[in-house]
Amino acid sequence: MAGNTRGRIKEHFAGIHKNIDWIEYHCDKIVLLVDGKKSNLTEAVEFFHREMKVLDELAQSLYNTI
Repeated sequence: MAGNTRGRIKEHFAGIHKNIDWIEYHCDKIVLLVDGKKSNLTEAVEFFHREMKVLDELAQSLYNTI
C-alpha cells in the first residue's frame, strides 16, 4: 500500500481499471448467453461495454496526470 496521498489515489484509479475489466468480462458473457436471441439486449450490452471502455480511457488519462 502506498504511503502518500498521490500513491493511494493511483491505487484507487488502478482499482477502477480492474473493476471495469470485470464489467467488460461480464458484458462479453451476457452477449454469449443471449446468443442473438434478443437483439435489443445484445445491442444494449454492447453499447454499455463500449461506454465502459470510454470511462476506462478517461480513468487512465486521469491516472497518467497524477
